[in-house]
Amino acid sequence: MPLGKLSRREIQSRPLRSLLTLLSVVIGVSAIVATSLASNSARLAQEAMVQSVTGKASLEIEGVGGASFDGKPLEFVAKLDTVQVASPILRRFSNMQVLATDEPGPGAAKSEDSSESKKPVSYRVQLLGVIPDLDKQVRGYTVVEGKELTYEESDRQSVLIDAGFAQSAKIQIGSQLRLLTRSFGQNATVIGLIKANDASAGLQSGLVVGQLRTIQRWSQANGKLDAVQVVLKPKADAAEVMATISEQLPEGVKVREPALRSQVAGESTIAMQQGLRLATAFALLISAFIIYNTFQMNVGERRRQLGILRSMGALRGQLLWMIVREGLWLGAIGIVLGCVVGYFGASLLNQSTSKLLQISIPQSPWSIWPYLSAAIAGLAVAFLGAFFPAFRASQLSPAEAMRVVATGEFGSSRVGWLVFGTTMISVGGLTQFLSVSGIIDESHAITGAVVMIVGMIFLLPGIIGDLTDWVAKLISPFLKTEAQLARRQILRHRGRSSLTIGIVFIAMSTGLGMASTILDNIGNVEGWYQRAIIGDFFIRAAMPDMNSGQSADMPDGLTEQVAAMPGVDVVDTLRFVRARSGENSVVVVVRKFNSTSQDYFDLVEGEEKEVMAGVQKGKVVLGSVLSQRLNLHSGDTIPLETNDGSSDLEIVGVTNEYIAGGLTLYLESENAKRLLNVDGTDVIVVKSKPESLKSLEERLRSLCDETGLMFQSYADLVKVIRDTLNGVVGGLWAVLILGSIIAAFGLINTLAMNILEQTREIGMLRVVAMTRQQVRRMIFAQAIIMGLIGIVPGVLTGVWISYLINLTTMQVTGHDVAFKVYPWLLGGGLLFELFVVIVASWIPAERAARINLSTALQYE
Repeated sequence: MPLGKLSRREIQSRPLRSLLTLLSVVIGVSAIVATSLASNSARLAQEAMVQSVTGKASLEIEGVGGASFDGKPLEFVAKLDTVQVASPILRRFSNMQVLATDEPGPGAAKSEDSSESKKPVSYRVQLLGVIPDLDKQVRGYTVVEGKELTYEESDRQSVLIDAGFAQSAKIQIGSQLRLLTRSFGQNATVIGLIKANDASAGLQSGLVVGQLRTIQRWSQANGKLDAVQVVLKPKADAAEVMATISEQLPEGVKVREPALRSQVAGESTIAMQQGLRLATAFALLISAFIIYNTFQMNVGERRRQLGILRSMGALRGQLLWMIVREGLWLGAIGIVLGCVVGYFGASLLNQSTSKLLQISIPQSPWSIWPYLSAAIAGLAVAFLGAFFPAFRASQLSPAEAMRVVATGEFGSSRVGWLVFGTTMISVGGLTQFLSVSGIIDESHAITGAVVMIVGMIFLLPGIIGDLTDWVAKLISPFLKTEAQLARRQILRHRGRSSLTIGIVFIAMSTGLGMASTILDNIGNVEGWYQRAIIGDFFIRAAMPDMNSGQSADMPDGLTEQVAAMPGVDVVDTLRFVRARSGENSVVVVVRKFNSTSQDYFDLVEGEEKEVMAGVQKGKVVLGSVLSQRLNLHSGDTIPLETNDGSSDLEIVGVTNEYIAGGLTLYLESENAKRLLNVDGTDVIVVKSKPESLKSLEERLRSLCDETGLMFQSYADLVKVIRDTLNGVVGGLWAVLILGSIIAAFGLINTLAMNILEQTREIGMLRVVAMTRQQVRRMIFAQAIIMGLIGIVPGVLTGVWISYLINLTTMQVTGHDVAFKVYPWLLGGGLLFELFVVIVASWIPAERAARINLSTALQYE
């Protein structure tokens, strides 16, 4: 029996329904692929940034807090019998411009046709000063074009550059580069393109390699090193060698195994990953319900066909496989499309993560696992969604299957669904209570919410009679007779109607819940930058690297030059330094705190006056996430590795923080210099006298154009933040609209099936004088009753979900995000969803109103 051909014909005869099933799988699969690829890309990019520098090193010697140190006392390391190579390096971050071959040098007059559009593009790069012969034994790379770097005088201004980065920046052999350093701009010539031979080969790291002495001279760090990379001989014991080296190291220098992953970078992506996983879970849940509902209607519509096939000898197993196969076919197509959509979706997520971490994030290297896991999930959803309706249909006898109206879709009693739904709601509620109480991990509160939502949907078949009665009475002043007719049709198929209501409920509750949470967090970010980012103008080379805490060098003397400008009121500086507190990596934010008239912190713990007095005395302020991770608060002490070993610093306050994932520690500049030997500046913060604001802005812009630095006014900086937040809000509305569209498709399917089963009834009503307008109103009434039952509880549940998500943000932000109820959002969401419900019912209503009477009366 050619059941395969029959399946294909059924799929083709219902294109909209098949498209809905297909889209359901695409949404779930693409969410999994995009989430997995984006998270993997961010992780690998961070590891590659480190691995491109550390290479094969077994141990790494570095200064406390990432400070530079004198390299001469470490010459003994290379002479140890257990050490194969000890390669000194100096690493800095810089702004780089690729100069045109005909571009005039500094001070030369520009041609008349020069314009802003020809201004060189700036790139953020790592400068790595090495001894070439030693470096080749530590970091595995191949010169793919050009020549190798030598330790000769002729190569003093020559550099090697990462081949992948060179391709994206259109850099060739012989290209002239301008690099911003502490000795202002320096020119360099590219003599070779290199490609890493290790795990970082497929990722851009923006690496520029030069002679050690050259980078030292440019950075005004003669004789200084940032690290010594140590490769041990094959049989050497790393722990023993580490102990031997430690005994002879000068103060302020430590030896440890190189870390391939930054704790700070990991913390920076936690919030994004949690949000993506939550969205993925709800996408799969909605997909499963839609596919189940679609096949439930599909099977119901084909009851007579299935009865005929059974009477002709088709086995129950054959019918079961025929229907399941249709779901798997659509699932397979959806998986392919979902993988493609997810691949491009990952690119969009990578762009957002790239802005967050301030690093270049290319596409993740090819791996089958993200696609395989998505395919398994997609097939599972498609199979389960089709199996249960197919199984029930296959169990019908030929006589029962050939009935026009089904006796019911669920075999369980009303009490059974009430008990099952109530049990799931209780389990979900208990999970949430345990999470909020701190008995189990707070992240399980979301799991409890999902279980509770599913329980509510399973509860619907048991209470749908009461709910429809209440709603029908509510709308009876407008649709009296039509409302009662609509209620009767809804109750004829409790299962189908319950699942449709469930889809509307999930779309409404999860969409509003996530939207409300995002708005709460946006408000929290706005409160943070309005209090913590104070200044009229900001000068910087580049944002600090979240992996090492280092930033592009700022020219020496620039702070004094800015402070001497007319119209300047206060000049403050920021410096970001990597340090360690026990086993934890932290970013020390060093400031002068030289203004007595401003607040510097968005404090979670402590009073502003006491905090500022304590900071001047060498006490520290913790970022909120670091405080929560270490369970340290005001009055406690935090251990910090310093030049004199581990020092316990008193905590005077805790501040809401978004820099470096909140793993920050604020320290006054003089105390930071004493403890960590910190020098240099990453950001210059300028506060202008009110009357000189405009003229000072012009002078500072001109200075930054001359030196290749980045200039931002407070308005510019706020615009950057607001643009980022607006992008998030745009995504928020996209989620709400997508959920509404999915709910609309499900509603259209249900109404279409109801109309098909009501064909003869509608024909008879038309014969006894029911007008077409009344038929339309009856279908509208069905849509409104199901819509209100799903929408109103969905709004209330959305508020609860938002509250639960806010509780779990404590793990990310280190403090509670203020929970707010947004009446405009809830009201707007309710009205918008009702509008979608009414629009979705228009096509089925019009179809019902135009039924041919003679055909309808003959319909069985």
